[in-house]
Amino acid sequence: MLLAGLAAGLAGAWPTGTASANPIAALKVGGASVETASDGTLSSSLAFMLPDTPREEMEAVFKAEGQPAEATPIPTNASLVRIGSEVILIDAGSGNSFQPTAGKLGETLESRNIPREAITQVVFTHAHPDHLWGAVDDFEDSERFPNARYVVPAAEWDFWTREDVETLVPDWLKGLSVGSRRTLRRLEAKMERRKPGDSIAPGLTYVATPGHTPGHASVLVEAGREQVLIGGDALNHAVLSFRRPAWAFGSDLDRDLAAHTRFALLDRLANERMTLIGFHLPGSGVGRVERWGDAYRFVPA
Repeated sequence: MLLAGLAAGLAGAWPTGTASANPIAALKVGGASVETASDGTLSSSLAFMLPDTPREEMEAVFKAEGQPAEATPIPTNASLVRIGSEVILIDAGSGNSFQPTAGKLGETLESRNIPREAITQVVFTHAHPDHLWGAVDDFEDSERFPNARYVVPAAEWDFWTREDVETLVPDWLKGLSVGSRRTLRRLEAKMERRKPGDSIAPGLTYVATPGHTPGHASVLVEAGREQVLIGGDALNHAVLSFRRPAWAFGSDLDRDLAAHTRFALLDRLANERMTLIGFHLPGSGVGRVERWGDAYRFVPA
């Protein structure tokens, strides 16, 4: 299967405008700092993303936003959290076995004078390839972050490491699921499993946001009333996830649960005026959620 076809099922997101090279300015959350780091871009199609939605309904939403109903490059925004001596990477990007326009996280870190050896912890929101595979160099069968320990949601580990996982996913994900199982097993000796509500590091906690995958979890960074939610793929399209959160997304394994998660998360983010970082949201992925008419909108920072 072609990589482009595989990624079409994976990313399921298109930003408004064009992808950006990620601003370096960091958010401050108490004594922690949070910044995003680009892993490049992916491509996909509207037909895959919304398989049950008539084309004219999609076009009407984009037209109301003043945008064409077309696919554009999908940004991929890993996050870096610095707390004391810890340098924590949230999601590891695609690595060198996915799309040629992705797998650029190492270059981004190098451009900021952050050696891979400086990463002390890698935390995964879920085990889709564009978030997981970048932790291992397939060509050399080595860890890209040799001094890091790893954390994954327990339910993600339980699902993706099953010997029969490829029988539990749709056709587009069968080959990819085998790759994710292999990557997780490769890191098993240094992998810790956590549940929603568990502390990952001081000020970092997993938040349950399932549906996109069975154990998908976002990462809450907080210090008192200061909060930033690193949302992974819980909200992954700058228009549709916010304007039409009830629509069934093709990349979600449990579409009803994913829609329920979107509504609950949008409500919380809007009520608490919390900063959101989305892996596939435009530019650096940083912004806020506002209520807008009978739905919501994403306001980039």
